[in-house]
Amino acid sequence: MQHVKEHETITLIEIICQAMEYFFKDFYAFLIGCIVSFIGYLLPVKNIVNLLILFFILDVVFGFWAANVLRNERFSVKIIWKHTIPRMLISVILITGAFMWDEVYHQEFVSTYKIIGWFISGVLLYSIAENGYQITKWSAFTKIGNALHTKVKESTGLDINDKNE
Repeated sequence: MQHVKEHETITLIEIICQAMEYFFKDFYAFLIGCIVSFIGYLLPVKNIVNLLILFFILDVVFGFWAANVLRNERFSVKIIWKHTIPRMLISVILITGAFMWDEVYHQEFVSTYKIIGWFISGVLLYSIAENGYQITKWSAFTKIGNALHTKVKESTGLDINDKNE
């Protein structure tokens, strides 16, 4: 009788180990499936996010170029991690959050995520034009900056230069 119980215990332990192995093997497949599905869900905002990342990179390049030319400052990765990366992450979170909001509530009158993308893109382009003017003193950059300022204000109703909004 004792011998039969030992054999059942070993079989039970083997079954439990095998079940845990299958669970974790399938769990990773399930987790990867969820991540890929979420990425697929967010594909409509991919172009906006890619454009914003490009504008953030250009803003960093022009900003450091202006700092180097005007104030003889050296390139600092710390400034990028302190200012640019958090702003970029918050921008991406705002756009994806607004997209999900539009999708869940079937908000079709106006795409909120596009308005947020327009505004942030306009602010970044304005900053690039402003730094371009400071570097070169070319008046075309002020005209581009003013045109962007007007376009963002018309599209979103928000003033880029107003610090109180």
